[in-house]
Amino acid sequence: MGNLNKNTIAIIEPSPVIRLGMKKMIEENARFTVTGIYCDIQSFKESKGDKSFDIILINPAIVNFHRPFAARNLFSDYPHAIIAAILYGYVDSETLAGFDGVLSIYDNSTKMAKKLQYMAKTLVSNRDRTDNVDLSDREKEILVSIAKGMTNKEIADKHFISVHTVISHRKNISRKTGIKTVAGLTLYATFNNLISQEDL
Repeated sequence: MGNLNKNTIAIIEPSPVIRLGMKKMIEENARFTVTGIYCDIQSFKESKGDKSFDIILINPAIVNFHRPFAARNLFSDYPHAIIAAILYGYVDSETLAGFDGVLSIYDNSTKMAKKLQYMAKTLVSNRDRTDNVDLSDREKEILVSIAKGMTNKEIADKHFISVHTVISHRKNISRKTGIKTVAGLTLYATFNNLISQEDL
């Protein structure tokens, strides 16, 4: 958590009106403070220094410009931070699946505060979960196969195990990582250097 038990937030958004408006609305809640405002990824990376952020709010169009569907990969220096999309137009569901949460510019202060509080709770469980994730070697092998898009039957055949055992491994992987979607597990595997993007 940030200074004085406040959650620290970075906003990365090209529009100065949206950046400043969100900052004002967010800071109406005493639990949050916006400690960084940036117009793009470049300015974020150049001026973040040794700042720590609990929540990073970013326009999804910026993420897609840099590396589609890999919001988490852009912020590898912040493995525990919540990465949330700033939404004010259509964004496809596949892109949104790469984010931990969504804030709409049409949310009022109360709704925005509730969403941020939920993200802050997730942040605490993410820290606990990430610190305690200890996948076995076999689970890592299964995770790589999942990330490659293999079916349960294909995974079973490759690793000489039953489909039932594959399903059991998948449940354990999801429980340990807290990630239930194939896309999320693929990002997790990539982020933890279990698989490279060239292998996907």
